[in-house]
Amino acid sequence: MNPDFSLKENITHGTIENPISGLRFSNGKDTPNPERFFAGRHWHHTVEILYISKGEYLLEINLEEDTVREGDICFLNAEDLHQITGAAEDTRHEVCIFDPRILDFSYHDEFEEQVLSPFLGHRQILPHVLRTSDEHYETIRPLLLQLMETSLFKPAGWYVSCKLLLLGIISLMYDRGMLQTADELLSAGDKLKIDRYKKLISYMEQNYSRPVTLKELAEVSCCNPQYLCRFFKEITGTSPVQYLISCRVEHACTFLLETTDPILDISMDCGFENVSYFIRKFRQLKGCTPKEYRRRHTDRHDSV
Repeated sequence: MNPDFSLKENITHGTIENPISGLRFSNGKDTPNPERFFAGRHWHHTVEILYISKGEYLLEINLEEDTVREGDICFLNAEDLHQITGAAEDTRHEVCIFDPRILDFSYHDEFEEQVLSPFLGHRQILPHVLRTSDEHYETIRPLLLQLMETSLFKPAGWYVSCKLLLLGIISLMYDRGMLQTADELLSAGDKLKIDRYKKLISYMEQNYSRPVTLKELAEVSCCNPQYLCRFFKEITGTSPVQYLISCRVEHACTFLLETTDPILDISMDCGFENVSYFIRKFRQLKGCTPKEYRRRHTDRHDSV
């Protein structure tokens, strides 16, 4: 995927009954992912906890960059805009992703009112990075590692164990004053910028198949076209129009691999009114024509 291509993640982690998922990502020689790890800018309604078990990564959260290294723990709150890039080919990290609503209680006791309700309402959030040198690191780490192992390997009773571990981690962080208010980590101006960016990306994703004008995008983001182009390029390194073209090409790639539709039909379905223009832009972004792309990936699939 194009490194600048970002969207709201629609992947379901876990199941409706057990909305917790444990994952492990390894990169380097003799792994399924020999190149550097990369997860492009996206956001989701779930909470994501990462444990860096090897190497280092460049972590971007709400447009702020940070470097995290072996042993560090990263907390991505619901709706945090984030991106993670491996700083070397040989890296590994574990992830636990969960729907925060599983922590809600119907009985509103003191713990629910003081801890869980503010957390679920995004008034109190988890700190983004807990480093090996931080004061409470050694208290949180054992619980976190147990959570990672349990959510990954899923022994008998794993879901209840994970839920209790999550409650324990959040309770400890509350007791030690580690939870933060959203305003501490994100100013009103930054929040407006991020919300505007999300709105634009979502709008392009929903409308990529039809003509979209710069004026239309400016109206969606409640700003003038000049500011829109400047603001968008500051975040993505490209213009809104070029981003929309990338979005269309990415969808075209999916159609090329998952359907047998003619190139002309795919170009029109992806918002290109001219098939020659579609082929030219596809080649610029993918280094080959749509026909070559379909053949290469089909041949690769057939040889597996």
